[in-house]
Amino acid sequence: MQVLIARAVTRQLSLGLAGLVLLALPAFASESISDALASGGTGPELVVIPAGQFQLGDGSGRGNDNERPPRTVTFTAPFAIGRYEVTFADWQRYAEAANLPMPDNEGWGLSARRPVIHVSWRDAHAYTQWLSRQSGARYRLPTEAEWEYAARGGSPSYYWWGDELDSSEQAPRAHCRGCATSRLLRNKSATVGQFPANGFGLSDTAGNVWEWTASRFTQRFDGSETQSAGLLDDSPRVVRGGAWNSGPSYLRSSMRDLKQPHHRDYALGFRVLRELP
Repeated sequence: MQVLIARAVTRQLSLGLAGLVLLALPAFASESISDALASGGTGPELVVIPAGQFQLGDGSGRGNDNERPPRTVTFTAPFAIGRYEVTFADWQRYAEAANLPMPDNEGWGLSARRPVIHVSWRDAHAYTQWLSRQSGARYRLPTEAEWEYAARGGSPSYYWWGDELDSSEQAPRAHCRGCATSRLLRNKSATVGQFPANGFGLSDTAGNVWEWTASRFTQRFDGSETQSAGLLDDSPRVVRGGAWNSGPSYLRSSMRDLKQPHHRDYALGFRVLRELP
């Protein structure tokens, strides 16, 4: 297994909690990883997320009942997660190797750098299994808790950048209906990485497309948010992050929604997680 690693600046707030990092300020991941694939090329670019502790759920009082009460979640080991949502270019390597048809791109054009859409939870799971075989590493979908921890980028606020949308046509924060993004993007997704990255260097954790998580949906936090649902479990899965056709309130870091594992649509994609040795 060949791993390409790029190093960047690390900024963390250490509070001495048994050697962990409690993230309350923007933090920058220290490494990015791209795994070489046996069939050629590399897998999605990944960012290493440090071990730490955060408050899962809504702490503002502006969220839904299923986002409360907030609860503390601790990660004792780092993990890596996609810098971007999985793109059509990423998916095409898999489709060609597995002799599968490409998902519908809605005719939006320049789709190689758009997030892949029209993929079900089971489709996404199969892709992570293929990445694992191709790279020799352990890929999967992130749990709901892992997703929110990474998506917040060290921020406890309503959005990862603060408590207000604070978005203008000159400097849009994210892609949604009401985010002041270009009229050219109004009725479709944007290519990945167009908007500011969060404190961990992750792009589009707010808006663009909803993202599958590994966790089954429950009405109240009950521990499921830290676990992966079984492949044969037919219960709804948690999706996170909002999309290009969502209003700004759907982009908050704690927002939860649900989809059936067989569901596919034009505003739903995913990003991958890679376990670290």
